[in-house]
Amino acid sequence: MTSSARPYPIIAAAGGVFSIAALGWWWLIFSKVIEADYLSVRQAVTCIAGATDLCALAQALCTNDHLYGIRWYAPEAFWVASSLFVAGAFLSARPSRA
Repeated sequence: MTSSARPYPIIAAAGGVFSIAALGWWWLIFSKVIEADYLSVRQAVTCIAGATDLCALAQALCTNDHLYGIRWYAPEAFWVASSLFVAGAFLSARPSRA
C-alpha cells in the first residue's frame, strides 16, 4: 500500500512556520532585554539556540511589561522547529521509490 502524497513537504513547511514562531518568541523576550541594555544584540542572538547563564540572568531581570506576561524563552522550541524543517526538507529532496 503506497501513497502518492508524501507528507515531507508539509513537515518542512510546519518546521518553517514553527521556526518563525520560535524566533518571534525569542524577539518578544529579548527585544526588551536589548532595549534595557542588559545584553547586546550579539549576546542576545546566542540565546536563540542555547540557554546560558547570561541568557537566564537577562531574562530574570526582565520587567513585567511583556505581551501576555511572557517573561522566558525556551531555546528547545527553536531546535525542535529547526529539526522538523531540516528533516522535512531533506526527506522531500530524496527521490521517491517507485
